[in-house]
Amino acid sequence: MTSSTAWADLPLRLASAVILLLVCGFALWSGDFVFTLLLTVILLVMHWELAHMLTPMSKQVGAVSGTIAVLTLILVLRNPDSVKGIIYLGLGAACQAGLYFRLKWQGALASVCIFMTVLYLVALRASSGLEMILWLISIVVLTDVLGYFAGRVIKGPKFWPSVSPKKTWSGILAGWLASGICGWFWVSYGFLPLSAGFAIFFSVALAFASQIGDIGESALKRGADQKDSSSLLPGHGGFLDRFDGLVGATIVFAAANMFMSFG
Repeated sequence: MTSSTAWADLPLRLASAVILLLVCGFALWSGDFVFTLLLTVILLVMHWELAHMLTPMSKQVGAVSGTIAVLTLILVLRNPDSVKGIIYLGLGAACQAGLYFRLKWQGALASVCIFMTVLYLVALRASSGLEMILWLISIVVLTDVLGYFAGRVIKGPKFWPSVSPKKTWSGILAGWLASGICGWFWVSYGFLPLSAGFAIFFSVALAFASQIGDIGESALKRGADQKDSSSLLPGHGGFLDRFDGLVGATIVFAAANMFMSFG
């Protein structure tokens, strides 16, 4: 691969990333309703991509899957602290499980992870967790950006070539370094109620979770013999390609917060 070929996708990738960051930033700052609306759209599109990727000859599966996820999200949000909310969540999960008898078990697992990510981020934003969400997004973005550039400049051994041929150890370690610095920065300026040591350690853990989310989605694509989940985001592929790292990091963040209550 020549130098010019390695960076051929950079201009389009940057343009799409800037637009995406502006849209997400506007939704995040605009309040709960706009943020929830954006995440609902993302939820619907990611389910469509997932189902279409795993069952390319049955496009209606994606539409049904996304619709079930959105309806479940609405019902749970309307009943967040009641038995009804738990019942609706269970019914939604049961419907998805039935739907995914037509797919692989990996598809069902990915569906649950996507839904739980959206549900948790909506709940975190509603509970004044803006700083935590910004910290989480910063880690995911820095991990991806530093991994992209380090992997192309430094190169070196591949991290998991059979699943994600482009991901290198240099990119993985660069992402960890950037996330650790990010955690230290947020604590140093008083944005996080955590100790510096824990913030750095947990930021690196979230970076690794983000990378595993990316690799997991790569495994799904490889199993489906597809390069991208879709072509909706020029330079990136699809919504699954762009938000896979956020799903991985959010799942780990939510699990840790259940036991340590730092959010």
